[in-house]
Amino acid sequence: MPDTLRLLMMSVNLSGYGASNGFLGFFEKDTRYEPDMEESAVNFFLRYFRNDLESFVIASSVHANSDEVGHCGDAADDQRDSDLIKGLVRSGLVKEFSYKKRFGRDLSSQKYSESVEKEWRDISLIEGDDFSIVCIRSLLVAKMVVYGLYGHCFIMSPDLQLAFYPHDDFGFGVIGLGDDANIQVAHDFLAQADQLPGMHSIIRTPSTN
Repeated sequence: MPDTLRLLMMSVNLSGYGASNGFLGFFEKDTRYEPDMEESAVNFFLRYFRNDLESFVIASSVHANSDEVGHCGDAADDQRDSDLIKGLVRSGLVKEFSYKKRFGRDLSSQKYSESVEKEWRDISLIEGDDFSIVCIRSLLVAKMVVYGLYGHCFIMSPDLQLAFYPHDDFGFGVIGLGDDANIQVAHDFLAQADQLPGMHSIIRTPSTN
């Protein structure tokens, strides 16, 4: 497990995933948002890797800022967000706390910025089979849609040496971990995602020295 986390931290540029050396592409919506697009993207991911999920590992620093969750301003979205976070906190996949209480109210201070950055980078590994598929699905959906949810979230295959991440344009990106990443699997995954209604993929081939 520690080696897997070390490989992730060496391979991924946390300041901009697309700048990672092993960045292999992503898929996202290419039309106006339609209800349940996030569900469609997550269901596609889980269906595509259904035979391999037990060997996947989650690397996460995801946490909810209780000052913001449930306060985006849209009643239906706020209810959805609150329900998702309650379930994830109960499961232990996500922690929830108040940024104001933990980091202070001066959002412009260096101390506040450093404290938030440290929280984002506090990534820990979770065995995929420690949680039900329902919980993992909720985490991936929440990372795409919940207002006030922060941190990094990767679902990694040590066997394929690939890290997938959900993003807020309702899709997944892929980063190769090291020199033995299975680029073909990543590209096949993105090519099939490109066929999903309302989605398109950008596929990249990492540069070789």
